[in-house]
Amino acid sequence: MLLTEFTSGETRVNAAGSTLREVIADLDRQHPGVGERIIDSGGIRPEVLVAIGSDEAFGADSPVGPEQEVIILPAIAGG
Repeated sequence: MLLTEFTSGETRVNAAGSTLREVIADLDRQHPGVGERIIDSGGIRPEVLVAIGSDEAFGADSPVGPEQEVIILPAIAGG
């Protein structure tokens, strides 16, 4: 799952919000369809890894500080 298909190939975009849910909602407003690939009714989708700054986010209501970077990656599994 590549999210860049929703962002016209951009790997960095700006979005605002004080929680991860708000940031993803703003991202989805700018790039429709991307939000449901990251968060569902249960929270962060299991196939996605989200970090806020240098810490992994474990919930959609995790706080996001001003100017803090949110990193969204497909989770990697295997063995």
